[in-house]
Amino acid sequence: MGRVVVGMIGLGTVGTGVVRLLEQQRHLTLKKVAVKELQKERTVRPACPVTTDVAEVIDDPEIEILIEVMGGEQPALDYIKRAIDKRKHIVTANKEVLAKHGPELFQLAKQKGVAIFFEASVAGGVPLISTISKGLEANKFSCVTGILNGTTNFILSKMEEDKESYAAALEKAQSLGFAEADPTNDVDGHDVAYKLSILSALSYQRFAKPTEIYREGIRAVSAEDMAQAQEFGYRIKLVGSTRRADKGAIDVRVHPMLVPLNHALASVSGSNNGIVVSGDAVGEIVMVGPGAGQMPTASAIVGDTINLASALQLPDFATYFQPEIEPEWAVTAAPGDWSCPFYLRFDVNDTPGVIGRIGTIFGEHKISIQSIFQRGVEESGARIVIFTHEVKNSQMETALAELAKCDFLRKLESKIRIFQPAGR
Repeated sequence: MGRVVVGMIGLGTVGTGVVRLLEQQRHLTLKKVAVKELQKERTVRPACPVTTDVAEVIDDPEIEILIEVMGGEQPALDYIKRAIDKRKHIVTANKEVLAKHGPELFQLAKQKGVAIFFEASVAGGVPLISTISKGLEANKFSCVTGILNGTTNFILSKMEEDKESYAAALEKAQSLGFAEADPTNDVDGHDVAYKLSILSALSYQRFAKPTEIYREGIRAVSAEDMAQAQEFGYRIKLVGSTRRADKGAIDVRVHPMLVPLNHALASVSGSNNGIVVSGDAVGEIVMVGPGAGQMPTASAIVGDTINLASALQLPDFATYFQPEIEPEWAVTAAPGDWSCPFYLRFDVNDTPGVIGRIGTIFGEHKISIQSIFQRGVEESGARIVIFTHEVKNSQMETALAELAKCDFLRKLESKIRIFQPAGR
């Protein structure tokens, strides 16, 4: 492999790790780095010029590969499009840009004869993208599901291990650098939704619009829910999944789930990610590893850069690395069509016949109850906990709407789906 010249936009936490790894690659030359602020204090000094003028990187004819690690939707999107127009190959970790603009970007790359590499955009240091796109290319995928956000997994793990509230676990995650000062992107599920859009494109050839992906975060998960889950052989995780549905649609969603303790995903702890890929030929494979962090993400980015650089000398190599992604967005299945068991926790008045009335309403909506029991009575109130068998989401919502009209119901405190094989 001859010498390949690389440019980079961004020199934050991940960019710093990329510089350190590129210094070890004798066939890769980092020629220029574009940053927002020259005077910002940094822990690494690239051996190449650093500039605030992005055009110096994008317009440099010697640079063949552009690494984008600045993050955010804009101006990163414009920079990537300009670089593709200049026929530069792209290596990026920017899940937001890919999820929101993937169809446009991959069509543009195809027209210009360049490749976009994005291993670091999902699951950080876990080689998930290359496994799905190349290693399992012979498979037809039925489902890709898993724990795709390290911040929320860390918070939920601490809630269980230390018997802490969500607020206390979040504060600990922030103090240790696992969560941002504004954790919205992580705890409300936006980050996972972006990743699911990308995984949908790889698995089913179409990106899912992030705005059409069903999303629930972890803010409502309580210490009591964690304890109940543990007592009955489950562990609560924020699970994202994309799977085939009827009539060419895909079922794409992210929400908390009770995962059975004997399932591989239940053992994924701390800030790690864990993913289950289901293919018709290979069956199920499980991949676990660091989903974020400076060096795991930098490892994926530089790995992509090495793979690109190795292929540059081959004729028409870009077509091999261009995934079969259609320009149209995927059709997403309506939430009402989903089926799974549920865990429910109600705060009710402690009056005779409450359990019977709940059972009657559920029966009228063809919801089969696996178990129902009453917990602590306080101030004339009681807690009712229910585990159901598999039921359609639409049936459950209708039954809960009817329950909400009952005078004995104070509050539906928790409604969490229960994980089943193949990510349902």
